[in-house]
Amino acid sequence: MNMKKGLLINIFTSGKYSHNRELNSSDYLIRYVLMNFILLLSLLVFIYYGFDSINERMYWQTALYAVMSIIAVTSIVLARKNIPQIIPGIVSLIFFGAFCGIMLWVGYNYGSIVLFIYPLLAIMILGLKAGMVLSLGLFTVICCFVFISGMSQIQYELGSAAQITANYLVVLLITLVIEYTRISKDKVINRQKQELERFNKNLQDIVDEKTAKVVKLQNAILKTMSDLVEFRDYNTGEHIERTQYGVSLLLDEIKRNGLFKETVNDWDSYLILQSAELHDVGKIAISDHILKKPGPLTNDEFEEMKKHTVFGLKIVERIEKEADESELLSHAKIFALTHHEKWDGTGYPNGLKGEEIPLQGRIMAIADVYDALVSERPYKKAFSHEEAVKIILEGKGTQFDPVLIDLFINICNKYKSES
Repeated sequence: MNMKKGLLINIFTSGKYSHNRELNSSDYLIRYVLMNFILLLSLLVFIYYGFDSINERMYWQTALYAVMSIIAVTSIVLARKNIPQIIPGIVSLIFFGAFCGIMLWVGYNYGSIVLFIYPLLAIMILGLKAGMVLSLGLFTVICCFVFISGMSQIQYELGSAAQITANYLVVLLITLVIEYTRISKDKVINRQKQELERFNKNLQDIVDEKTAKVVKLQNAILKTMSDLVEFRDYNTGEHIERTQYGVSLLLDEIKRNGLFKETVNDWDSYLILQSAELHDVGKIAISDHILKKPGPLTNDEFEEMKKHTVFGLKIVERIEKEADESELLSHAKIFALTHHEKWDGTGYPNGLKGEEIPLQGRIMAIADVYDALVSERPYKKAFSHEEAVKIILEGKGTQFDPVLIDLFINICNKYKSES
């Protein structure tokens, strides 16, 4: 019952004609059936009166009925084609209106009752607005040619005219109320939609503002931690910036060549570069006499220095626990722990081998070693760019991922401009 009620409301309140031809559209099927019923009824009437006019030798009427029959058949055919159904719909309603007028003209008492149905059919077939226009047009024609002209054979013309007028006024009032309700509903919906859009925009502005503050705070924390490392070791501070640049070059080249898609497609490049700043954060926990020693480290000192990878992991994990940040800090943990692992498994701290080493660590290993080679230290001079590149290429397949080394060859001159 509710479905039928909703269907009728949809038919009578639609502001424009529906072109929906889906077979499961009850709205379309009802209009289609009504339209074809009127057209078929018209065709039968035309055929009947056509043969009758032939018997009475009124050939001009026969020709007229033949033309009307052709129009009816054409409209039925068009109703089945993929064209706007408003064309056969208007034809069917014109025929029905003609029947109403003829019945009033010849004095059929129930003509006004049938005419009362016309606006309802017009609205159901054409929609509210088009149906009202056609209905009021028919009413005007009937008033002009039936009542005002005095051509009607009805003996109680004024009474019938008043009855028809009252019927149309009732229909007009009902349809206007429906239209006003629809317009009012649309206005309420539009107003609510505008209010919702304003609310969403204000909410989005607030979210964007809060997000910007969080990002700003996040960047400030990362920069502060990098500055702490730089405060302990000036060379390491500059090293962080240069390795971050090296990581960005390799990452761009990886994406350009479509490599490691299953991994890098899920990466946010901005977060990767931000997290790369923390790869040496563990050096904060290394004692000054090791970190700032002007000469080569002893074996024991080097073993202590190796621990900066594990210290870095623990520092980032502590931040992660407090900040509840996942993606950026998860990258930072990997950078901190694995950037000294080697492809052949001889690196530290865990001796990972080959693809056991996360891609972040394999990328950072190249950027880290390159910058260490071209940077001057108290215990060594800086290598030239060409010498550093040669040393890195010699580590292909032993210290470094061979695929990444092939990419490094393509972009190594960009490293030179930064160093």
